[in-house]
Amino acid sequence: MDQPIASMPALIARNAQSHGNRTILRIKHRGIWKTVTWAQLASRVAQIGAALLAAGLGHGDVAAILAETSPEAVYADLAIQGCGAASVAIDPDGDADRVCHVLSSSGSRMAFVENEEQLDKVLAVRDRCPALSRIVVFDMKGLRDFADASCTGFSAFIEAGEAVAWTDSVRTLAADTPAVIQFPRGQDFGLARTLTHGDIVHMTGVARARLPLRDTDNRLVVLRLSDITERVWGLYLALETRCVSNYPEGPDTVLENLRELQPTVLGADPAIWNHLRTLAATRAKGATAAQHRAYSWAMAAGRIDGASARLADLLVLRAVRREFGLSRLRIAYVGGAPVDPQALDWSKSLGIAVQRVDEIAPGSAEPDERYRTLMQDAYA
Repeated sequence: MDQPIASMPALIARNAQSHGNRTILRIKHRGIWKTVTWAQLASRVAQIGAALLAAGLGHGDVAAILAETSPEAVYADLAIQGCGAASVAIDPDGDADRVCHVLSSSGSRMAFVENEEQLDKVLAVRDRCPALSRIVVFDMKGLRDFADASCTGFSAFIEAGEAVAWTDSVRTLAADTPAVIQFPRGQDFGLARTLTHGDIVHMTGVARARLPLRDTDNRLVVLRLSDITERVWGLYLALETRCVSNYPEGPDTVLENLRELQPTVLGADPAIWNHLRTLAATRAKGATAAQHRAYSWAMAAGRIDGASARLADLLVLRAVRREFGLSRLRIAYVGGAPVDPQALDWSKSLGIAVQRVDEIAPGSAEPDERYRTLMQDAYA
């Protein structure tokens, strides 16, 4: 059995040694799934972490990430934590005022931004963010002629830190060192919550008991890093269990990638399940009369156990699950808000139980008080 780890960066380093050639991330790029092994993940995180250390980021500092779901955002998050600094992820849909609030309230010294669009938001508010001194841009497309002393492209930034020792920084991380700063969901300008490395490890350990992910599982990543459901129940739990995380090319390709991948694990928001149910109902209405009747019968039969439910699964429901990328789904969950009752009923008819991870399921074991408090604070 694996020994307990002190932080997520330490977990990366350990698994790079013991599982170096195994895949842990997959990225859809120009129609092709590309793999990232544990060794490659550790190397990338260390490279970025070394650059951060060379730039003077360390204990007591904060760095922000303003980007869509992507491996680059993951690398930056883990590298920031490994420096002893705290990572804060900002919802990329947030407007300039929201971005300003997070940057200024957290005291972020650095910001990683996805592209020109997100860079413009930060540039518009940086005068109101006195601690912010460096901006790193993942994708420099459209910025060839842009010049700003405080802004650097991702590739150029990484080159600056190759000579800095990264291992020592990760080794010295303490359980009480701040790791993540979590702001309220949505556009609420409330107070942030700080999670230490010890908090993250504890939450992930309890989460594993609720969601028993395996190293043979595949999950499709659809939530943002700014969502605590993705941070703890998604990314960190997947790393801890060695479940492979699959990153789509963008938000517009999620349903296409879902059908292609047929994941065993799906952590989503209620909107995804509402959309799937609505899409299924629309397609059923557009089908032939016989197909529509078969779908309606099967969905009704699927709600109850027995011979009818098994027959409905054999004749109709398996095909419906496959059509929507749910044929191999073993674990489905949401956090922070309930799924619409109609969508929940639809998923139940398909034989899929969608768990709400921020609430205690009836009949399940009570979590310890520390975990309960951390979850309440994180979802506040």
